[in-house]
Amino acid sequence: MKTLYIVRHAKSSWADMTMQDIDRPLNKRGKKDAPFISSKCVELEYIPELIITSNAKRAQETADYFIRKFDLSDSQTQVNGKLYHAPEDTYFEEAQLIDDNVASVMMFGHNPGITYLANNISKEYVDNVPTCGVLIIESTAIKWAEVEPTNCKLTNFIYPKLF
Repeated sequence: MKTLYIVRHAKSSWADMTMQDIDRPLNKRGKKDAPFISSKCVELEYIPELIITSNAKRAQETADYFIRKFDLSDSQTQVNGKLYHAPEDTYFEEAQLIDDNVASVMMFGHNPGITYLANNISKEYVDNVPTCGVLIIESTAIKWAEVEPTNCKLTNFIYPKLF
């Protein structure tokens, strides 16, 4: 079985409207929510062996809080530009490339792709995956190359306002 954690980046700043979207950093709330949710992940034992993040600054900053909380090494983290505003299928396509020795991965990305992904595999409608929301997805696949929506199940969904 493979476990996929999909995280929407924490709340980002819109203070500088001239800034390129990819360069927007986290705002005050984002800097509060990311360490809080990463602690909740530890508490709930949602700890991946590998983290892959979008190359957007806000996604990387969010991932950094989780990386520190999980005490992961540089070899356990990757930046992947394909996750920047990726459609739902991209998360599965990138997961299919992961080494089979890895049992769990956490990917940091963006809406609307993450909400579409949640609704593709969930039996219940998910209106919106909020910032710093985490989807916990379990796949019956033995190999990452076999992970796809049909063998995945949304087993939990956590986000800051849930607590």
